Amino acid sequence: MMSSYILLGDILEQLFKYRKINQNDIRFLKPQDKITFNNILTLGVEKGCLRDEKNEINLLKPIEFLLLLEEHIVIDAEKLAKHVEWNEFEKYIAEKLKFMGLDYVSGYKHSRIARFQIDVLALDLVNKMGYVIECKHWKKSLSTSQIHQVVESHINRVEKLLKNCEWVTIEIPAIRKVKYFVPLIFTLYTSKIQSLNGIPIIAIRFLNEFFTKVDTYIDLLEIKKYDNRCYSS
Repeated sequence: MMSSYILLGDILEQLFKYRKINQNDIRFLKPQDKITFNNILTLGVEKGCLRDEKNEINLLKPIEFLLLLEEHIVIDAEKLAKHVEWNEFEKYIAEKLKFMGLDYVSGYKHSRIARFQIDVLALDLVNKMGYVIECKHWKKSLSTSQIHQVVESHINRVEKLLKNCEWVTIEIPAIRKVKYFVPLIFTLYTSKIQSLNGIPIIAIRFLNEFFTKVDTYIDLLEIKKYDNRCYSS
């Protein structure tokens, strides 16, 4: 009689989908997959991504755990990312920016003269740089034309911000302290940092690297910098 095994990828997808798995399910993994999972479980608990209880393993930080998996094993990141909620994605980016010392506003909605919304507006007051961030949690791969539409929509969003900056400063006075605005699009599983029409599209696993080397990337990818006409030195 042949043994019945559960694939490691299926166990992980169940964990992301339901945010928990039963400890008993692990015994159905192949021996090598069981060793791999237990190693990842140990790392996940150490990093605070997982909680290992008596009968259950709980997923506490899905994005952090997804990045941990990508770093240590071969997985279908796109498949797992489908089970990450949009608000978790935006919150993760905001927390990272805060950790790096940037001021930020999440979910800004403007409706005075023009209507537009910004997922995350990050302000680096030391270097006088503002980042207009669009968080794109694509559930599936997009065509080139669809990506162009996303980029053009984000450019339009930035232009509305600049055109109406006097009104925006009423709610966010700190934008007068930034000289330039840079539009950014963050996604969960873009394979690399790339630029389209001067707008960078960045996988979140490259978030730290991008901001650490932001001046280099701006030059290398010819990223657009928009003058802030409401800047006050």
